[in-house]
Order: sequence, then structure tokens, then C-alpha cells
Amino acid sequence: MTRRIAILTTFEGDLPFTARHPDDGAKVAAALGAQRPDWHFDTWRVSDEHWPDDAAAYDGIVITGSPASVNDDKPWIARLKQLIRERHAHRGAMLGICFGHQAIASALGGRVANSPQGLRVGTVTTRLDRLEPWMQPPKGEITLYAAHDEQVVELPFGAERLGGDAGCVNGCFRLDRHVFALQYHPEFSHAFMIDLLDAFGEKLAPEVLALGRAQVAGGVDAPLAWQWIAQFFDQSFPA
Repeated sequence: MTRRIAILTTFEGDLPFTARHPDDGAKVAAALGAQRPDWHFDTWRVSDEHWPDDAAAYDGIVITGSPASVNDDKPWIARLKQLIRERHAHRGAMLGICFGHQAIASALGGRVANSPQGLRVGTVTTRLDRLEPWMQPPKGEITLYAAHDEQVVELPFGAERLGGDAGCVNGCFRLDRHVFALQYHPEFSHAFMIDLLDAFGEKLAPEVLALGRAQVAGGVDAPLAWQWIAQFFDQSFPA
């Protein structure tokens, strides 16, 4: 069955290396489209005030990552949070990635704050303390690329923590059947992460940069994450 998915991209500005890679909307559409080839994807760069005319007309929405903070006092962030609250009220399916994960939490009554360890760039292995029925095939740990310096420190009312690690306790959560949010980046490629580390090189301590490079040399579980995400959306849609 054809489903319509709105990808709300939240990246502010552009870094020189990003022109060498697909934008976040294209990354998500390619990855999720590989799982569900019959779905239709529209991308809206909400950080540039480019919004869908009717977000409720979409079967699902995906909110991507950004160097912005969900705590910033910016009109587009306030509008995004209102859209999240409206969609939640109607139990519309939502996926949040990194900034999107934090925006959903903040909009629905959770709290986002600085990460104690500062900027985290590399990979993170999230330990899953609870596996949902749509997390098939099951796996107790999932490793994904990371790039963040804030995190969800309090979950919204009614949300269930699914997993995390010592550096980010609330690494992913769900809310009823219609919200799935994760701090990390299944949409990033290895080449993108290498360029990201190069771009952040002057901002990171040498040992942090070396650790990040060593981490991204290994593999990640992005294909599994996208399989789970597709199955999450499947179960969230009305019958």
C-alpha cells in the first residue's frame, strides 16, 4: 500500500563538505524507500520555513537532525513543536532522529540539556532494555553513528524508554504506537562521518578525534535500524 511520508529537515546553514553528500531528506528517503519502495516521500526544510500545506495529510513524518538546539528561541522551532503536539494529539505517526528525537521530547513535556561529555562524534552502541514487537529481527544492542552535544534528560509523560548507554541514558524511546525517537543517525554514511570528523577536527580534543575515527572504522547497524523503522511505521498506521 502506498504511504505518504513527510521528511522535515531541520539543518541550519550548510558546511562546505555537505555539498558532497545527499541532504538529510534524500538520505532518509533513500534508506526508508529501500525498505518500502512503494512509499512516497516529500521533503520540507522547515529550518528555512518551508512547511507542508497539510502535515495531517501524511501517513507519517520524519524529523531529522540539526546543529540547532531545541532550546533555541527561534520561530521555526516553536512552530515545529506545535506541529509535533498537534500530530501527537491525533496519534499521527512520527519518527525523530537526533534533533528530531529531542524536539519530540521537548514539545511533549520532556527536557533536553547539554550532554555532560560535550560533543560526541563517532559511534554509540545503545543497549536495548525493551524490544518492541516491530523490532524484528531482535537484537539487544544496536550501533549507530553519533554527532550531538545535547540529549534528552527527561522523557515526556507516558513515554517509555527503550534503551541507552552510560553517556546518554535516554538513547531511544517510544510513545504509544505512534512515536519512535532515537538520538543517533541511521541515515549517515561512512563517507559522511569521515568528512564530519574532518570538519569538526579543530573543535575536538586530539584523543576525542582519534576515538571518533577509530569508532567509525567499524561497522554500524543502520540497515537493521531502517528495517525496524519501516516496521514501526507499518504498525502505527490505521488498519
